Amino acid sequence: MKKYLPPLRCVICHRRRPRICGGFCSCGASSWELEPHEPPAGIVVDSLDASFERLRPMKFSSVLSEALGGVVLGLKILVGGSPGAGKSTLCAELASQIAEKLDGEGYWLDGEQNKTLVQELFQRTGSSSSRVKLVGRRQKAGAKIGWRDALQAVPSYAAVVIIDSLQRWATSVAEQTLLLEQLSAMPHTVLVVSHFNKAGQFAGRIGNEYDVDATAIVKPKSIEVTKCRWTLCPRVVPRPAMAMEEGAG
Repeated sequence: MKKYLPPLRCVICHRRRPRICGGFCSCGASSWELEPHEPPAGIVVDSLDASFERLRPMKFSSVLSEALGGVVLGLKILVGGSPGAGKSTLCAELASQIAEKLDGEGYWLDGEQNKTLVQELFQRTGSSSSRVKLVGRRQKAGAKIGWRDALQAVPSYAAVVIIDSLQRWATSVAEQTLLLEQLSAMPHTVLVVSHFNKAGQFAGRIGNEYDVDATAIVKPKSIEVTKCRWTLCPRVVPRPAMAMEEGAG
């Protein structure tokens, strides 16, 4: 097998080093360097050396955080499961802890329930909802709003945003794609609750799973992380009995 030799050039005169060379350039110099390669205009080429900034997860005591190996702030997490599995409940627990630890506010975009039911989600795990504000689908005049309007109510400094649920706020596949694209452009940590289809998979197009940074499947006795940019997966973490309440989100 031939050994690969990258193209070199003389440091002094920039002549390319010939394949057969005694170590000296025709100009008399003996110093060589890699020939520079300029990518086409508009193409970004980044280095992957060890000096890059790693994704550093922040640990929380919630079940969902444990399953994910912590949460990298600013990234997006898709949380799915069958009806009543407890996905909204676990998102409420984690959102409460993120808001408290960051001394900030969470914004719950509710397309599923109402204020009383959302408050009960926090109570199931003994979590505080005092730092979480609710954005419902109905305006004061009674008309429904869309996800674009709801996102405008979220300030840039929000500690965490919860979308409950993806399918309620964006009923069509095309709208779900647009919503996830909009979320990816936002600086916030976002928990996106997703329905499951009859086959026991995330409802909607498979691309939804690629548009987020982590995916977690909530089951009655465990949480399965099928994708995560900062933790090795797949991984399965058991759920404590206190988190498994009938009708829990």
